[in-house]
Amino acid sequence: MFASEMPSVSALGGDVGHGLNTPQIRSPLHGNKEISSGFKGIQGLCLPPGAASDDRVTSPHFYKVLHPMETPSPVPADEASILAALMDPGRVAAVRDTGLLDTPPEESFDRLTRLAARLTGAPVTFVSLLDFSRDFYKSAFGLGEPLNTTRQLEGRSFCHYAMVSDGPLVLPDVTQLAGFCDVPTVRSLGVRAYAGIPLVTAQGQVLGSFCAVDFEPRQWTETDIEVLVELAHSAMREIQLRKAVRDSDALNLRLQEQLRRVDELNKALAELAAKDSLTGLFNRRAFDHSLALELAIVERRNSPLSLLMLDVDHFKRINDSLGHAAGDEVLKQIGCILSAGARGIDVVARVGGEEFAILLPNTNMPDAVDVAERMRVAVSQAPWSQASSATVSVGVATLMGGENACGLYARADAALYGAKQAGRNRVAMA
Repeated sequence: MFASEMPSVSALGGDVGHGLNTPQIRSPLHGNKEISSGFKGIQGLCLPPGAASDDRVTSPHFYKVLHPMETPSPVPADEASILAALMDPGRVAAVRDTGLLDTPPEESFDRLTRLAARLTGAPVTFVSLLDFSRDFYKSAFGLGEPLNTTRQLEGRSFCHYAMVSDGPLVLPDVTQLAGFCDVPTVRSLGVRAYAGIPLVTAQGQVLGSFCAVDFEPRQWTETDIEVLVELAHSAMREIQLRKAVRDSDALNLRLQEQLRRVDELNKALAELAAKDSLTGLFNRRAFDHSLALELAIVERRNSPLSLLMLDVDHFKRINDSLGHAAGDEVLKQIGCILSAGARGIDVVARVGGEEFAILLPNTNMPDAVDVAERMRVAVSQAPWSQASSATVSVGVATLMGGENACGLYARADAALYGAKQAGRNRVAMA
């Protein structure tokens, strides 16, 4: 039953012009005395006697205008036109793009239907959205069960006729109007009078309607229609506001995703800029940066720092005898061996053609020599597919008080030169 003890009502239809910014409606609430050509056949809207034009909204007499509508009997649209409009892909997409189908009631819409019932005296008012196979009630006042719970209706409804009307569809007594008297809700719900304002987007797509129904014949007044028109505008503003918020949220998500991708790309580019393309180890630039950072840590914590400089023995001979491709493979394999023998805090880099460097934080000279020796042995004992054998010479230096990066690097390099002079494949200390 309806909340007003009337039989339950269905979704019927209505319209609000061609969008919020360019409405089809010009009414007393908009400073005119008639509804424009977008709403054919509904004219003669006027003010109460003695009311000034500036009093149209504020005057307490405004909503007392009760002149019955004098309109010709509307001719119902044919079935083919209604089906074509219901199934139109653009229209259905616009309805679904509102994001309102199957959403719960919202006070911002319910306020409008309550106000419509109060101002017009209609027992049932509602906002209907027309999907291709059903009418969905986003808001309804006065609906009884089961419609109050299901909030949707299938089958032909008055809203479908409003959808294809040239403007407001005003029916004072549907039982006396050919075609309209056959709408199922006339028998099933007892609908006798209907007024619907189509809800139209700026692109001309009809989303549904803002409607009022009665269960007795009713002479809808000019003010009734103006009230429904204005509230239909408000409903469209609510619909557009929600879509704008959803579009903004979607845009923010896309922006966040783009920022995430840019961040990943920047990280990848930074990694590429810091890595040696052949071995995958840090390059000289990254090594120098790491050395500067470690020196700053040593200055704060007074912790030890050691440096290993390594050079592949007789590398030119490998290149000359086996070719540069074989030489590249030797360098890549040595890079893997050095990385495998290093700790997570150590920095392994290729700093020259066949030269490597390893930074050893928190490592004193004896421990650094042990690491250097393990590295040397691992290289010499590795199975070589491109060369019969490969060895490295290693120079070791530990940072001294007051020493800078250049001093540490020069002493480790001098130790490396000493290891080569002493016969290669050995470790020398600075």
